[in-house]
Amino acid sequence: MLPDETLVFDNVPVTTLARAVYDQALDARSVREAAVIIDMGVSRVVSQARTTLANVHRLVERHHKTRGIVRVRNALSLATDRSASPWETRTRLLATLDADIKGLLQNAPVFDLAGDLLGVADLIDPETGLVIESDGAHHRQAEQHTDDDRREERFERTNAVVCRVTALDHKDRWETVARIRAAHRDAARQTDRSWTLDKPDWWWRWEPGRRWD
Repeated sequence: MLPDETLVFDNVPVTTLARAVYDQALDARSVREAAVIIDMGVSRVVSQARTTLANVHRLVERHHKTRGIVRVRNALSLATDRSASPWETRTRLLATLDADIKGLLQNAPVFDLAGDLLGVADLIDPETGLVIESDGAHHRQAEQHTDDDRREERFERTNAVVCRVTALDHKDRWETVARIRAAHRDAARQTDRSWTLDKPDWWWRWEPGRRWD
């Protein structure tokens, strides 16, 4: 460990967040799980202490011949600072690597053509309007489930196609991949697109919206 990878907090030496993310990613059981660790360590859309992708990149570049470093480098190529949960990351990797859907945006605000917010899509393909919602355990709670259903209805009224993926769905990877691909084909056939990713003027003045910028 290099000297500038530690700091002193309340008279106790601790590693920097970038070094902590690096250490955990080194021990991950796969490239995808290493990407989950990195995503959570750099996320800009959740309220937590974080580092940045640039910091992790710089740290990795200074280390060589470390067990697991190739896994971390590969994971960095998949990482984003837009993920709000581990299951969102896993779902994004399923859609991009297995279902081969490129260019997905994560946690993107979606609006109708009047400029009203439909919701923040966990994942959206800007070309077709496929929305992929990743449902973790908290989505089973009644209030969250109700909010999810209402947001899905708003998306679908504007001819976006919604595919929901739960943690349980990840246990049957290829069945879930088939569902995502089928939803992607359905979205590609939609011709009456009445949703947009263009942010209206009011969005930039709305304090809660800053989380998603």
